[in-house]
Amino acid sequence: MRKTAVLSALLASAGLLVLLGAAEPTKPPATPTAPPRPTPTATPTPVPGEIKVSVVVAGTDGKKLPGVGSVAWIPGSKGAGPRPTPKLSSRNKRFDPRVLAVSKGSTVDFPNLDRIHHNVFSLSETAKFDLGLYKNGASKPWTFENPGVVRVYCNIHPQMAAFLMVVDGEILGQTGLDGIATLPPVPPGRYPLKVWDEKGGEWSGFADVQSAKTTPLAVALDASAWKEVPHKNKYGKDYPPPDDDENRY
Repeated sequence: MRKTAVLSALLASAGLLVLLGAAEPTKPPATPTAPPRPTPTATPTPVPGEIKVSVVVAGTDGKKLPGVGSVAWIPGSKGAGPRPTPKLSSRNKRFDPRVLAVSKGSTVDFPNLDRIHHNVFSLSETAKFDLGLYKNGASKPWTFENPGVVRVYCNIHPQMAAFLMVVDGEILGQTGLDGIATLPPVPPGRYPLKVWDEKGGEWSGFADVQSAKTTPLAVALDASAWKEVPHKNKYGKDYPPPDDDENRY
């Protein structure tokens, strides 16, 4: 005991006294470290793709020819912005173009480019209108509110006939001489698609569009039963003999 007391006194004098049997101080618990957050990766922006429609029409002779002027559109679609005012002209006693596709709600101009008078009208259920008689250089508009086929005629010249296809969508296109129509680009996805041809009628299907790619779509229409039927004038009567309408109008 005396040795222990002496040792304790020496340690105390040196500032190194440790209480014998005392517990070591408790360390504070370590603060849990949150796991590192993953670095977010940017989602690639989908690149629009195109729909290319190839139309073939089988005629009464069984021959398959490109569908010229056929209309293709995505029902219910919205376009990217305003489009130029469409025109259906009277030129050389014909309508130019013979087939014109527009979205419902569009206003179409009907300019007279001949040196004679014309009277543009339609008795179609989709749109009944009569623009009256007007001369060279004049143009008259009409707004088409309902979708469907509008048959357009001149009340003076029976050979003048055109088809105005009013569609329920803003993404549309028409085929050229090769029977091919390329629609404006759309985001990737599955889209309903409709095609109409003056002789071959209407077709419905779907197109699966992939990012930054062109989706080809082949459409075959049957026009074997089609035949052109003479139309009446705006009064529902036969046209009078042509006589000398070159100088009369």
